[in-house]
Parts: sequence; structure tokens; C-alpha cells
Amino acid sequence: MEKYRDYALEDFVSDKDFVDWARFPTDTSSAKWEQFIAGCPEKKLLIEQAALIVRSLEPVEAEISKDRLDTVWLRIAKSRKSTQWQLPSRLMKYAAIFILAFLMGLGGAYLVQEKDSNYTEIYTEINVPYGERSEIVLYDGTRVWLNSGTTFRFPLVFKSDQRQVFIRGEGFFDIAADRKKPFIVNAQQMNIEVTGTRFNICAYPDDPKYFATLEEGRILATNTLTGEKLNMKPGDHAILDLGTQAISTQPVNTKLYTSWKENMLRFENAEFAEVVKKMERWYDVKITVDASLNFNKRYNMTVKTESLREMLRLLAFTTPMSYEINEDQVFIKRP
Repeated sequence: MEKYRDYALEDFVSDKDFVDWARFPTDTSSAKWEQFIAGCPEKKLLIEQAALIVRSLEPVEAEISKDRLDTVWLRIAKSRKSTQWQLPSRLMKYAAIFILAFLMGLGGAYLVQEKDSNYTEIYTEINVPYGERSEIVLYDGTRVWLNSGTTFRFPLVFKSDQRQVFIRGEGFFDIAADRKKPFIVNAQQMNIEVTGTRFNICAYPDDPKYFATLEEGRILATNTLTGEKLNMKPGDHAILDLGTQAISTQPVNTKLYTSWKENMLRFENAEFAEVVKKMERWYDVKITVDASLNFNKRYNMTVKTESLREMLRLLAFTTPMSYEINEDQVFIKRP
């Protein structure tokens, strides 16, 4: 293991023994690398970054042409042209491949550098378009499902004392347990802190309320507007009203708020405006409702494989309305 003391990032990524361990760790190989890190702690962050890069290569083609990588970097540069940042040249190839893995399956991603007192963090941001949903696995094994219209930002490698990510939109988190390193989901006006659990958070910037729904374990929900904290137990549903700045909890059927990750949209006692808002995100359309319409009806339904037209037809059966579809525009008016 002595040779690894002088390794740079690209050396680790191209080393067969290291790659084998990063992709297919065994008790023996993991013990060997843990012993090396204990004796050479200054290499810990480098090894974590290299391992993440190796694992990120798996979803993409084994050989990627220079033109393909140049195209990826061009897309990244265009998306971040207003921000000045520089990635070390030796990281360019591997970072581009890492980003390519996301660009192939998600709406988009880019790298950002943020200076920390200890080291420079490299962040990845994912944007999920309306009408789509995505699933990713973070470096620590945490699984995250992202709903339509969501922006999710996370570091390539977590800090030594905490795991913090940022979300605007909706996500379901299955957190890898680590009591020594709490996981913090920052949704601006609401923060969620856990060490290992399953929960959903819905925090779209244009919504008047944010929601957190706990399926398993325990979470600490913080209203960042007032500093108020709530300890939640399974089945609790936290509601943060951005207008009044009040936060409260109530028991719910969690499936109503988490089934979207199974490609099911559920409504229970939902107002028409809520149904319309979720339909817009689910089908990636803009719905305009005639201002003279005033529906007081509450809706209970489950949407699985229904198309937009089928969904509108279903609403028209129970609601005095007609509709018109013009490409990605929907107009709801009087019958």
C-alpha cells in the first residue's frame, strides 16, 4: 500500500486494485483501505472522491470520445456562464464523465465549487423537468426520489461532521443510517434533520405551504422563519404556512403524500386548485381556469397510468366544466 501515499486523484481512478474495491468491496479489501486511511488520513478525502468517480462511471459507456466529453462540458459551461469557477485540469475528464451519467438520465446537472474552512466542496445540481421523475443514490448510500419540477443540490463528498443537501420541489428520502453524521435537508424555510429514516418533503417555491411527511424513523423539522422545531414520529405530517409562518403537525395516511414515487398521484379531500397545480407538474402543461368558475367540490381519486386527456375527462364527469387542449396548454371553462 506504500505506493498510494503519492497517488493523485487520476492515479486512484486508473488503479485496478482501487477500482475493484470501489466497485465491488469485500470485507478483506475494505479492511485494507480502512487501515491505509488510518495511517494516511490526509488521503481520506481524495480516496472518497476517487471512489465516487469510479462508481459514477458504471451507468455510462466504458469508452467516451473526446468530442462527447467536450459536448458535456459545453452544456455545463452554458448553464453556468454567469458563475466564475475553475475545476483543476486533472479532474476535468472524470468530472465530465460523472456529469454525463446524470445528463443521460436526468434533466441536467452541473458542478459548483464552494470554499469551506477545511476544503473545497464540489456540488452537483440536478433539475428534474415537469412531467418527469427521477431517482438517484448518493455517495453514502442514501436513495432520493425527485418529483417533477424539482431542483436538488448535493456535494460530491459529504463533510466529516454532517451530510447536507438542498432541495426546491419535492423529494422522498431513504436516508442511510449514520448517527455520527446527521443528514440535513435544507428547503429554505424548512429544514429536516435525521440520522437514518424515510420521509417526504414538498417545498415548491411557488406554493404557499411546505409539507414534510414521515414514513419511518424520526425527524426534526425546523421552521427557519421562526426557529421553532418539531420532533416528528411515523405518520406525522408537518405543515408550514409561509403566510402566517406557523408550523403544525397532524397524523395522516402517508401513502397520500409518498405514492408519487411509485408513479401514482393520490388525492384525498383535495381542493380543485390543488388538483390543477399537481396536474400541471405531473403532465408538464399550463392549465388556465376560467376566473368565473368557483368549484367548492373536494376530490378523492388515484391517478396511475391515465393520460392528461383521460384525467380531464374524469374531472369533467364530476365537475361542471369543459376543457380544451392546445399542445401544452389546457383551458378549463364553463360547459
